[in-house]
Amino acid sequence: MKSRSAVPTLQDVADRAGVARATASLALNGKGRMSEQTRQRVRTAADELNYVVNVSARNLRTARSGAVGIYIPDHTLSSRYYMDVAFGAVEQAQSSDLLVTLMPTAFAPRSGITEHLDGFIMVDPMDGDPIVERLLRGRAPVVSGEGSPAGLPSPFGLVQSDHRAGMRVLLDHLWEHGSRHPACILPDHSIAWGRQMHEGYADWCAERGIEPRLAAGTLHATPQENRELVAAFVADLGEVDAIVGGADGVALMALDALREAGIEVGPDMMLASYVDGDALAVTEPSITALDLAPRDFGRRCMDLLAGALDGTIEAGATVEMPVTLIPRASTMRVRTLR
Repeated sequence: MKSRSAVPTLQDVADRAGVARATASLALNGKGRMSEQTRQRVRTAADELNYVVNVSARNLRTARSGAVGIYIPDHTLSSRYYMDVAFGAVEQAQSSDLLVTLMPTAFAPRSGITEHLDGFIMVDPMDGDPIVERLLRGRAPVVSGEGSPAGLPSPFGLVQSDHRAGMRVLLDHLWEHGSRHPACILPDHSIAWGRQMHEGYADWCAERGIEPRLAAGTLHATPQENRELVAAFVADLGEVDAIVGGADGVALMALDALREAGIEVGPDMMLASYVDGDALAVTEPSITALDLAPRDFGRRCMDLLAGALDGTIEAGATVEMPVTLIPRASTMRVRTLR
């Protein structure tokens, strides 16, 4: 007679549901061809028995560790956007029984730690990053959040937004509210979305016969270096009547610099951010931004990686993410056209 304290097994679930052990396994993992009624009967049996999947045993059978890595370079760790991407990926990993290891730059080269991971997500991979090259040349599947550097093997999957179109959405909004000389403070060309933003701004200005006014920072810059870049830019605005901050936090730095210069955001100067954040909605005035849906972005990255590991998604899969305008007070006062 079985003890009441015995841990329920997959066979117990199969017996209770009246199906074969293999069918019970497929049903609990969301695989196999069977009726929804059968799948639900297996799930109900598992719930009634308080059955928990033995992840360690399953991984031993499949020669997998059950853990994946997310590579986010050190200079991004203070950014809310990148943390939201990581949290979204972690949330989604739970549905595939995957553990997630966050791999900042200093952590990633330690091969004894990274080689046991089943796959990787790299977020905004930079040109010339040796860790990006190592991951893409490795055996484990890699999903890239935004485009990967040229000249390297393609990632297994790609999640991306159209940042040329995103720049156009933001600049068109400024134009519609009276701006005729918008300027941009953008990251450099070392990442895909930085390149696309530069291209989108240049194309938009060319279509309207406007001379671009641009300051380019680097993703490795310290907050103090970024503040100095923004302050120097604000000190010599000329005809500029709107500023777009590209990287997370730049618009808030511009707001401070404009205030110090005696320039009122709204009546005197429009201000917008390419990346939304909590502070932009509550500052005075609130700052127009684009919602890049970072948590959902991370979830989609993890979806592709889980599909790569269980064989349900083919190599080359691409997911296009939307970019949504959030108009706020910093750009909503129509100015007299010059």
